Amino acid sequence: MKLIRDPEAGATLDATTTMYPSRLEVVVGAKRFESSTSTHYGFVVEGRARVGGAGLNLEASAGAFFCIPGGLELDATGRVVVIERLGFLAMAAAGRIESAGRLSYIDGCTDSVLVMPPRLGDPVLNHLHFPAGITQSVHSHPSIRLGVVSSGRGVAYGPGAGTAWEEPLESACVFLLESHEFHAFRTAADVMNVIAYHPDSDWGPTDGVHPMLNRTYVRG
Repeated sequence: MKLIRDPEAGATLDATTTMYPSRLEVVVGAKRFESSTSTHYGFVVEGRARVGGAGLNLEASAGAFFCIPGGLELDATGRVVVIERLGFLAMAAAGRIESAGRLSYIDGCTDSVLVMPPRLGDPVLNHLHFPAGITQSVHSHPSIRLGVVSSGRGVAYGPGAGTAWEEPLESACVFLLESHEFHAFRTAADVMNVIAYHPDSDWGPTDGVHPMLNRTYVRG
């Protein structure tokens, strides 16, 4: 795990040489992302931010997320985490996370899909909630994960190259997990919330399977 604790403005985690080129940047103040061929997934960790792009102009506070295809303009009084997926254009979206996830996840955790994949295989932005007293099973993912601890505290741990590793986590920490990197999280007395970006998915609508088509019955 690559981890940046208490990241300053401009702190980055680079995964642009992976199969799904992506990068994370921490923004404080004004910042313009010029790329017209990227999607920018963002989360306001602290303070407030003005968010512009894709025809949207938002006033966002801590706890808000957004997804802006193409160029992005930010003006933040606190920390905003922006994850750029190069070479992909999503649909614009925005909202706020809830106190816990809507879906069950492993070992008593919950998860909500914040930004859906427009098509099967496209990127996903998730809110992962860890109640107090959680110890996850060690696991891995087939592609990179970029994320930020949105609130609370916990510990990331896992086996390393011949030695186990452990990293304390708290609000505003940002991290990168490499593909197939074994890891897990645990909490003690505090809950922990994480915003996690997945650059790909094995779920989503297709031309042959989607709610509009599935619930359409053509008269014979």
